[in-house]
Amino acid sequence: MLFITPLIFKYTAPYLSVGIHDDGIVLHNRHGKPELLLWKQINQPPKLDRKVVFSYLTISHTHGQLSQPIKVENKLEFTLRLQRLWVLHHQKALMERILKLERLLKERYLSNGLMSMLMSALTPYCDKWLSWDIRCELSAELAQAIATLKEVTQWNTSDVAEFQESYVSYKLREHEAFFDTVEKLPLTAAQRRACVIQDERQLLLAGAGTGKTSVMIAKAQYLAYTRQAYTKHILMLAYGNEAAREMVQRASQYPTFPKCMTFHKLGLKIIESVEGVAPKISTLAQNEVEKRTFVKETILLFCQEEQYRLSFARYAECSGKDLQSIRQYLEGSKGSRLLKTITGALAHLKCARAMNSLSRVETHFSDALLCIRPILAEYSLYLSNERAIDFEDMVLKSIKYVQEKKFISPWTHFLVDEFQDISPIRAKLLKALITQSERHHLFCVGDDWQSIYRFSGADIAYTTDFTNFFGKGTVTQLDTTFRYHQALLDVSSRFICANPSQIMKRISAHSTDDIAPLVYVEGSDDEQSLLIALSQLNARADKVCSVLILARYHKLLPDKSHLSKLQQQFERLELRTMTFHGSKGKEADYSILLGLHAGAGGVPAQEGEGTLLNALLPEQGHFPHAEERRLFYVALTRAKRQVYLIKPKANPSEFLLELDN
Repeated sequence: MLFITPLIFKYTAPYLSVGIHDDGIVLHNRHGKPELLLWKQINQPPKLDRKVVFSYLTISHTHGQLSQPIKVENKLEFTLRLQRLWVLHHQKALMERILKLERLLKERYLSNGLMSMLMSALTPYCDKWLSWDIRCELSAELAQAIATLKEVTQWNTSDVAEFQESYVSYKLREHEAFFDTVEKLPLTAAQRRACVIQDERQLLLAGAGTGKTSVMIAKAQYLAYTRQAYTKHILMLAYGNEAAREMVQRASQYPTFPKCMTFHKLGLKIIESVEGVAPKISTLAQNEVEKRTFVKETILLFCQEEQYRLSFARYAECSGKDLQSIRQYLEGSKGSRLLKTITGALAHLKCARAMNSLSRVETHFSDALLCIRPILAEYSLYLSNERAIDFEDMVLKSIKYVQEKKFISPWTHFLVDEFQDISPIRAKLLKALITQSERHHLFCVGDDWQSIYRFSGADIAYTTDFTNFFGKGTVTQLDTTFRYHQALLDVSSRFICANPSQIMKRISAHSTDDIAPLVYVEGSDDEQSLLIALSQLNARADKVCSVLILARYHKLLPDKSHLSKLQQQFERLELRTMTFHGSKGKEADYSILLGLHAGAGGVPAQEGEGTLLNALLPEQGHFPHAEERRLFYVALTRAKRQVYLIKPKANPSEFLLELDN
């Protein structure tokens, strides 16, 4: 060991002499005082460059670089000694880093985040080991470590994909027994892959009947089974209460299972965690009739002022000569529809304001906003006086608490069901949670073909442009439907993919069937056609089979009394009635679609273009009737065997004509 003052790099002029020692390079300054530059301070082996008279020793160190003239008799021997001594002091760090890398790659899927972390961690080692000509002899272990470093840092996209595929294949073999038994039926290859892939951001596109719920449950169990996460660190999010209950019910067969809740319940949990008490939910938020009554009374209160009354009359296109005329209008059919629109607009207006997206509607809907903004202010004051919140506040307040770090997420893995239904404020809450830590993982399951809740704020763009919103990630698909046969799959897929904005999916049916997927029934009217369809099904049934009777609107479906009579008449059929929206997630042996006429009250529904409410909702895209097409696709994909289409004698729906062609 040399007892020499460590070099502090305060000199810029050349040193008088240079000495090479086991601990480092000794430099004698202009006063003849020796100073030691430790090998660990030197970034790379010093380079020797031959000049006319002198050779110059260039040393790159932690504080910069110095170049020192030096006389050397044997340049090669001197260079080898420099390299051997430098390697001796730096090889351990490299080999330990590469060993950790190899262990990590065996244990974890090579995600985008992991790849980025590896490149960041390896960059200093690249500068140390790959930017100079190695002349000295290396141990086999060190040579292999350098080769691994070079290989990994030169990986391109296809190399990464190949490594990921090797990892997935290995884990599929390793955990084959788990995937065979985690659900009632063995998982498909695509379902298994969705479980094994563990990217920080992952979207699984799951078409109708492809078993998305099975994947959600299996994914949660796989994370715990492989000890990638404790169940207490996994949160499953469902769109609505019914979906959350189904998830919990399906999961009850397992000894331990993560929490499953809706976004609203999550919001309540966050608020309660920060404020110490559960927030009170306003009675207006839970009763639509009471809320409309509140809006009506608020309008009448404001209309006592002439300026507001005239503004409201202009917006409503009604007579505003006095308060009584406004009252009569609001109690009529047009006024009732407007009250419904305004009541719905309050929630969307509140969310648009929170998302800073009001500017796109302020210019074209100034009259409407002039009338509705005071109502929203009065509604907010009512909530404040009631010391209560509504469903929008549940999410908006929780976003604020998460962003302010008043709530720190206890979860590391978020599994989101029905992702195609996510709204901007729910997406904002999700992003706020997952960006609190680099350890957070987001796994979403959805189907852009079944995005049908734009009226409640759902934005399909979060699915179709997933990585743009949530960052680099992996998008995969489930490729097998278990609900219906191939012919029905072909018809419905062709119909939905007429819109080029929908993501193309390669799906095949688990079963085949010789029967025609669609049956057209044309009677004198819908009621007679329904009887014909039910008679045919009842006559063919050799056992009780289920039938869904579907329509775009409730008013087109048989009422309870009529349904009861039909049930008594057709004993071999188990009948249920639902709207197209209500049928999402449901299935039956057969389905019958009613009300397939064009125009008002038909299919596709007439869109409310040019209204404030429509402007407040997420953009639809440019393809005509995009969401109505998706809604009709949902109706088409409820049946396992056949869909009966009731064809009107006059003015049939353009969707019906498209299928018929």
